Amino acid sequence: MTFKDFWEVYEADVKPKLKYNTWCTKEYVVTKKILPYFKEKKMNDISARDVIQWQKELLQMEGRNGKMYSGTYLKTVQAESSCIFNHAVNFYELACNSSRKAGPLGCGQADEMLFWTKEEYLRCIPTIVDKPYSYYAFELLYCCGMRLG
Repeated sequence: MTFKDFWEVYEADVKPKLKYNTWCTKEYVVTKKILPYFKEKKMNDISARDVIQWQKELLQMEGRNGKMYSGTYLKTVQAESSCIFNHAVNFYELACNSSRKAGPLGCGQADEMLFWTKEEYLRCIPTIVDKPYSYYAFELLYCCGMRLG
């Protein structure tokens, strides 16, 4: 069975158990980052070396913004790959999870998100009250909660 064929089996098994948005994220990652590389390969022929080659390609890819993928995104892609292989191992007698054997990709820790506390915001506002555009921009950002991300 090819990886693409198994993806359809995996979808039938897993999709009903997941929330819609969770499935959409998983589906996007698999169809854009994993299937193009493995779709024609047979599941039991995919070796750890094949996964390592795929990982190398991912490390060279750029996102839509022209930058290399972040470590956390690469870890997410690797995790999706491992989930599919785990499912095949646990329920369809695949001998081993080649994705796990190949080792991790990316990093699990994102950079710390920095944002202003209310006290910091209240210290800043008096310094820009005489600049209406800046003042209203900061007011809007703070009051609408856009400061969190």
